[in-house]
This record gives sequence, structure tokens and C-alpha cells, in this order.
Amino acid sequence: MNLIRIFLAVGWLVMAWASWRAGSSMGFDVAGDIFFGDMAHPWRGQFNIDFFLHLLAIALWLGWTAKNRLLGPLVGLAAVMGGALFSFAYLLLRSFGGDHSLRHLLLGRQQGASDVAN
Repeated sequence: MNLIRIFLAVGWLVMAWASWRAGSSMGFDVAGDIFFGDMAHPWRGQFNIDFFLHLLAIALWLGWTAKNRLLGPLVGLAAVMGGALFSFAYLLLRSFGGDHSLRHLLLGRQQGASDVAN
């Protein structure tokens, strides 16, 4: 679990730095314009679609494993809008909850449901 926490913390710091660098040099308000404008280039468009589908998958997983059903959609939305800046911080904080196991981190509130299915 410590390796996962180190990865999440270092990954968050790298993304915070990269986001600050991009925002301070190009402006924080143009990210959407750049993302959608790149769709005209076939490979950039492929990368952005792949990236967005990964964001949706992470959002669905984080929403499904969130502490309660009301928090799930908010967590999912924050994961799509905030990317790794949100999801890495959220997972790092969540890694200290529950029983501190990888099982709890991966399954969250669904942990008990998986015991019944087996």
C-alpha cells in the first residue's frame, strides 16, 4: 500500500506542476479550447478520446466505490473535471480509511457485496 501512496503523491505533484506550468503560460481558461481544438488532428484527437474514455472509466469506478450513493455522482464528476489532480488526491486520502487494505481502496463500499458474490 505504501508504494501506491507514493505513486499517488508523486503523480499528484507532477500533475500539479504540469497544470500550473500550462495554466500560467497559456491561461487556465483555454484548456477546453485546446482539448477540443486538437480533435482536428487525427492522432491528437485519438489521444484525447482515449484520455476522455479513461476519465469516464475512472469516474464510474470512483463513483461506484464511493462511501455513499449520494457522494458517488459528485466524486465521478470531480474525477472527470479534475482528472488526476482530483482522483489521485481522493485515492490517497481514501487509502488511509477503512482497514488500510488494497481491497478496501479498490472496492470501497462495494467490499461487502463482493464477499456475498463469492
